[in-house]
Amino acid sequence: MNEHRKRTNLTTSGMAAVLSCLLFFSCNNEDILEDNSNITGNACDNICFGISPDGNVQTRGNTVSGEDGYTSERFVLRSQDSADTLCVRAIVSDGIHSPVFGDRQAITRGTPVSEDNFYDSFHVLAYWKKNGTLVEEQFYMDADVTKKGNNLWSSDRTYYWPGAEHILQFYAWAPVSGAFETEPTTPESTTLTYTVPSDAADQKDIVVASPDETPGNYNAAQSLTFNHICTAVRFVTGSQMQPGTIRSVALKGVRHNGSYDLATGEWTLNDNVTNFTQSLDKEMSGNETDGTEVATGEATFMMLPQTLPTNAKVEVVFYSTVTNTERTLEAAIENMEWPQGKTVTYKLSISPEYEFKLEDENPVLDAHYDILLTKLIVSDIPAGMGWTVTAPTLNDEEVTIQKQDDMNSYAKQGYWTDSYAKGTVSGGLQITGSARGEQVYRGSGNGEFPIAVFVPENIGEDSRAVELSVRIDGSDDIVQTLTLIQLAPNWYGNGIGCERIESKQVPWGFYWDENFKIIYDLESCNDDDRISIRRYIEWTQGLHDASGWPLIGWLIRLIFGDDIPDLSFVDIEESGYWPNKKADKITINLGSLSTEGIAESEIDGVQNTREIYNFAGIQFVNEIINRIQNIPGNQVRTEGKGVFPTNNASIACMKLNSWDIIEANDEYILSLTGGSEVMDPKWYLPAKDEILGISDEEYPLEDNHWTSTAVKGNNERAYKYSADGTSSEELRNAELKVRAVRKKP
Repeated sequence: MNEHRKRTNLTTSGMAAVLSCLLFFSCNNEDILEDNSNITGNACDNICFGISPDGNVQTRGNTVSGEDGYTSERFVLRSQDSADTLCVRAIVSDGIHSPVFGDRQAITRGTPVSEDNFYDSFHVLAYWKKNGTLVEEQFYMDADVTKKGNNLWSSDRTYYWPGAEHILQFYAWAPVSGAFETEPTTPESTTLTYTVPSDAADQKDIVVASPDETPGNYNAAQSLTFNHICTAVRFVTGSQMQPGTIRSVALKGVRHNGSYDLATGEWTLNDNVTNFTQSLDKEMSGNETDGTEVATGEATFMMLPQTLPTNAKVEVVFYSTVTNTERTLEAAIENMEWPQGKTVTYKLSISPEYEFKLEDENPVLDAHYDILLTKLIVSDIPAGMGWTVTAPTLNDEEVTIQKQDDMNSYAKQGYWTDSYAKGTVSGGLQITGSARGEQVYRGSGNGEFPIAVFVPENIGEDSRAVELSVRIDGSDDIVQTLTLIQLAPNWYGNGIGCERIESKQVPWGFYWDENFKIIYDLESCNDDDRISIRRYIEWTQGLHDASGWPLIGWLIRLIFGDDIPDLSFVDIEESGYWPNKKADKITINLGSLSTEGIAESEIDGVQNTREIYNFAGIQFVNEIINRIQNIPGNQVRTEGKGVFPTNNASIACMKLNSWDIIEANDEYILSLTGGSEVMDPKWYLPAKDEILGISDEEYPLEDNHWTSTAVKGNNERAYKYSADGTSSEELRNAELKVRAVRKKP
């Protein structure tokens, strides 16, 4: 073979190769290059390679349980001479599963290749076009490549880029020694032939890279993305196993040899079949964790991807210590798929494996009172079979689950509602029911179930797991656990911690001129809705009037506090006759309310947040607005300039607390959990000086955030703070990020 390399002084050549690869720059060291009759122009830089980070990493599916994939098949292993069975669920996951191990020698013995344990070398072929015509006589490069530096690989022989008149097509594969029966010997061939070794420990995790054609003057490290071209087949335990010993596992009647085309990325398999068996003697206690490996990583079957032929089988030989018998259990797997570059995990269990998962792959919740809106996705449940999902108790507070359709209107707005309650003459609140579902959620059959998971605040030092336990009706055994992660506050100093996950940007709020009005036209709306909103406005006015009465006034103030508005700034036009008078038009004259003098503290964010939320009974006005906005057909317009009071930074923080829904005379209003004596929210918008020193390495602050501090003597501005630790004034209608804080208990 005519090798395309320069013969220069050894020291000079070696240094040039190393420097060119390390620095990734083009050179013009023509003085060290000699003429070569096989290439034209001046060669520049030696050919070296970098492994793309997308290539040899496992994508999803590298968990021990294999739950990151999808269920492709379910079947039952049966014995010919007994009623014994084993249920099997086949899970297909992306990538090749790579368990944790430290012995690099294992790489050459069937252990799947990963980013951290790539083969020590790979082979590269470079097909060569000169002026657009394939050079058929020879490869431009045909060499083993080894690692020379930080993700830089090159051959011992130096190959130079041939220049602009040439195009190179690289193909690379690993392992390089003894894997293939034949390899391409001329540019007319692009196929590798392979037969799977009978011993699983000798079966290779074959990886191949085939980048696009590369110009001959590329003069930089060629990136190679390696892909797995076999199928990993493994066995793990399911949720329930009988005590005993798994003597062996076998794949029978499967195709085991064929050719792989480097150019097309496709296998062509021969029709002959064979059996693969592993003797294991794996003892089972019956208490194994779901997903326990039956065979170690070295014993993972590395098979050819295929649609399994007629008479293909899975076989498990199992000795039961319960019955003191050994049985051979098998099932047909013909026509099932072993996809290329994926892992097929067979989960063994004495009972059927059901599949429950959440729409969110890895739900992460914030430290405050949080609501996870998700879908519970259930499959492979027999029709009509019931099941339950049970939430835990964390630090004496229950996690609860509720259908999204059953959520109350406040929870749908984002408030974390705890209980329904009524006031009593004795001076307390009587809890009448849950406002967030129950600890046990019940369902049946398969499908998608939209649920809301209400998780109490985590005020510890560390994140915590929130485990939802799934059971099948008629059994106390947990068949699956769905895990959420709830973060802890980032306690950044001064006894204050912040939430971690920022929501959408909002205005500071309380920004309007003296002419600002919100006007709702309801004449085209349903009569019942118009009557209902009229009654609520009158009910609120009645609360205000009655709050000054003896005894009943004391009870009203106890339940609702002292900030019940007289609604003198709310005008209502009505039609019809009592008691069914209908609201025709409602005008909210916010411009008549001055916001001067509220929320001006630079050190007390709790006070600021409370003042904003309770300003002139604005929470009652917000209730009016929210109710109207839920009336189909309402028409809204504004006069003057301003921001709706329902949308502001303090409300965004207040929603992160626990709330009760208080009932009085068939109407409802929110109150912080505990009644009106609980005036201070736990989670609040920090004041200007409270935010000093805030930081979060895991969830860093970026851009600008609101404080709760208004600029004194200015109805248009409030203070913001930046990620760099500085604060400045900003118009209140600007939309900025919010990070609620909490004092450490």
